[in-house]
Parts: sequence; C-alpha cells; structure tokens
Amino acid sequence: MEKFRTKVKRRIVISSGMALVALVLGFYSIYSLITLDSSAATHSDSFVAGFQFGLIISIGVLAVIDIIKLSLTINDETKLRVLYNKEHDERLITIRNKAGAPMIIITSVLMIIAAIIAGYFNIIVFYTLVIAVAAQLSVSAMVKLYCMKTM
Repeated sequence: MEKFRTKVKRRIVISSGMALVALVLGFYSIYSLITLDSSAATHSDSFVAGFQFGLIISIGVLAVIDIIKLSLTINDETKLRVLYNKEHDERLITIRNKAGAPMIIITSVLMIIAAIIAGYFNIIVFYTLVIAVAAQLSVSAMVKLYCMKTM
C-alpha cells in the first residue's frame, strides 16, 4: 500500500503544478482581457478570450479539487484502500481500455492546450481544435456508456 501512497503523492504534486500553471495563465488571460481593444476587437476575438479564460479557470479548479480529494485520501487508510480498489477494478479497466480512455484523455488535454495557445494566433485553428476535442470526447463517452451497459 506504500507504493500506492507514493503514487497518490506524485499525483498531488502533478495537480499542484497544473494549478500553478493555470494560475499563471489565468493572470495572463485577465491581463489580455483588460488590454483587449474593444473598438478593434471582433465578437469572435472576445469569444476566444472568454473561452480561453473559462478553460484555464476550469483546469485550475479541477486541479485544486483533485489536490483536496487526494490529500484527504492519503490521511485516511480506508479511503486509500477504496481508491486503490476502484483503480484496480478489472471491469472498469476493461471498459476504459475499450473506450480508449488512456489515449483519449492525453490527446484531448493536449488538443485543449493547443487550442488555448492557438487562440492567440489564429481563430480558425482554435475553433477547429475545440470542435475536434468535443467530437472526440463525445464518441469516447458514447463507447464507454455502451460498454458499461453491455459488460
């Protein structure tokens, strides 16, 4: 169980890093929103800036929630055992693998980060990446729901 405890501690460190990055990007996004020239900005520019800010805030909030949840889990042995059992459940592992969960999550996060960065340079690329991520996650969710019903 000590190996799993160190794994959970590593996750806390990673989530803390994500929260820190989200905080820095959030301040930069606020600065961008304040300095956005409203006379020269189009509706699409404002939408992209707001969407980026929303994504950054949601990433930060989810990272903080994950930090709190994992910190409470580390201190309680029964919660740690429940988390261990949940993560090592063979049925759920099979369903996640059939839905492509490991790779879908990684590619979706990378595409969202790319969309946030691309939004500063090209709006068309931003929209394309956001639509691609939404489609990818929707298909994965449908496959996961199908597998949960049939397995």
